[in-house]
Amino acid sequence: MFWTIIWFIVNMLFVASAITYLFMHRSYTEAKRQMEDARHIARLNLRRKLVGAFSIVWFAAMVTSFIINMRLNG
Repeated sequence: MFWTIIWFIVNMLFVASAITYLFMHRSYTEAKRQMEDARHIARLNLRRKLVGAFSIVWFAAMVTSFIINMRLNG
């Protein structure tokens, strides 16, 4: 039961970070399309990349916790 809870929590964090990434990507592309300040676009791009990296890490943690849960609980 412990790993099921861990998987569920990590799964929620992954989904939240993926949704956040999508909103940040939209903000970046809209700023780029409207030709705003170059420093602002660079800052948005850096934030977008960081959230994307966190999403990948959360995905790996979700997969790992799911596999452990399935091995222990069948």
